[in-house]
Amino acid sequence: MEWFFDGIGTSIITLIIGLLTGGTVGYRIGIKKSYKVNQKQTAGNNASQIQVGRDYDVK
Repeated sequence: MEWFFDGIGTSIITLIIGLLTGGTVGYRIGIKKSYKVNQKQTAGNNASQIQVGRDYDVK
């Protein structure tokens, strides 16, 4: 049964490194996607307006 447990240490280390790397990359992607666009309304309420400036495609 010793041969069955030979690769568990390597698997655990690989899992920890993968979780840290994936978490870091995912966090950076999440931060870049969470930017805010400042807009202001110059007309009154219920007015038809168009967007001027950058158009951010947020998915």
